[in-house]
Amino acid sequence: MSKAIKIVVMSDTHLDRPTGEFETICARFCEGADMVIHLGDWDRVGILNYLEQYPLEAVSGNMDDTAIRLRLPAQRIVKAGAFRLGITHGWGASGGIRQRIAEQLSDVDAILFGHTHQPFIGRENGVFWFNPGSVFLGRGKLGNSIGLLTIDETIEGEIITL
Repeated sequence: MSKAIKIVVMSDTHLDRPTGEFETICARFCEGADMVIHLGDWDRVGILNYLEQYPLEAVSGNMDDTAIRLRLPAQRIVKAGAFRLGITHGWGASGGIRQRIAEQLSDVDAILFGHTHQPFIGRENGVFWFNPGSVFLGRGKLGNSIGLLTIDETIEGEIITL
């Protein structure tokens, strides 16, 4: 039996530089992770530079500076075990966001997205959907959060309130 893959998923950090609180969150969750995925809206390149110490996969978001947009695509597909993960930030109004993203990302087992600052876990039409919420600007009753994916024979997700 193969070892489960642990993936930390974060989005919408909206920071201009790593803060002590952000470094503590990273030390707690990212150390020892098989992969760290950031779904955009970093804001400034200092956060990208900091997270590169981990096995990072990432995309840019709508609020990111030019330095980030030059280094990261708006969407991509990442392999994790036997699964294809479509990763994107998302765009536009919260209503209809999954439909808009599904039109852009096909032939994937999971779609990871941010933008709404609202955590979401669901399955639709055979696709696992996951939004970790926002590290620092959470909306809704959960507040600030990140996500944890465990990939083995299936993809399982958990939202962690910070």
